[in-house]
Amino acid sequence: MNRVTRYYVRNTQKFLRFGENDAYPAIHIALWPAGTETVEAALAVAHALIADAIEDHPGRVRRVVDLGCGMGAALHHMAERLDADVVLEGLTLGTPPPRLTAHIQSGRVRIQQADFHQAHAVIDSSSVAFSIEAMAHSDDVEAFFRSASRLLEPGGALMIMDDFAASEAVPSRWLRTYRAHWLVPGVRPLCEVERIAARHGFEMVGNQDLTPWIRLGRPRDRLLRWTRPLWGWLCRWSDYAKSLSGGDARQRCLEAGETHFRFVQFRRSEGEADGPR
Repeated sequence: MNRVTRYYVRNTQKFLRFGENDAYPAIHIALWPAGTETVEAALAVAHALIADAIEDHPGRVRRVVDLGCGMGAALHHMAERLDADVVLEGLTLGTPPPRLTAHIQSGRVRIQQADFHQAHAVIDSSSVAFSIEAMAHSDDVEAFFRSASRLLEPGGALMIMDDFAASEAVPSRWLRTYRAHWLVPGVRPLCEVERIAARHGFEMVGNQDLTPWIRLGRPRDRLLRWTRPLWGWLCRWSDYAKSLSGGDARQRCLEAGETHFRFVQFRRSEGEADGPR
């Protein structure tokens, strides 16, 4: 994951400065269901969906873990929504400077630098784990689910909000570009991910396609696409140019239906964990 760490260390500030996030401390995609009027509200939709699902969890929720918490915006949302006795933890690759996470650091919320492939080794048994546009960065989805299986208590919930390929067909040029330039080898076919999850004791219990809520082809996006021949050559040297290229490729995949942005929920079996903690 070192390449991903370097990528965010170098670019997080640029994403916040030049992205369309209205200073909201999150860099995931905005979702625009009916009635959503501001960018801040659109960025909070992902967090609200996760919180709703946690509140619907059938068992007692003791500990919630954000696997790839970025700047901690989701944990801040959970602290406002969930009962005060729920422990909130986040794993990050160390990308956000402390001043960007000061708004959520408290006795209740703990963020630590660690690889989510080893989450079970650094966090106590948990009721719920979630991941928003983070599993895609995994270069070993098998290890991601293996660790989640060891982390979660029997009956625990794993919630993933991310891009999934629509089929196991040979990837297009744009999907290859998206994976390479955004460092997201974990954008895998949903059927493949479901098979991997099952091997580690997970059953898929929810699958919501959120793609219709994404605003594709905004003026900024069209401008980047039209001018790609002018700046595309910079991808050989610039991580930020690769980010722009990968963002355009991601949009092309979503537009073509080669990928979908989904909220997928898994339930861990009641049996023994997948190996020792």
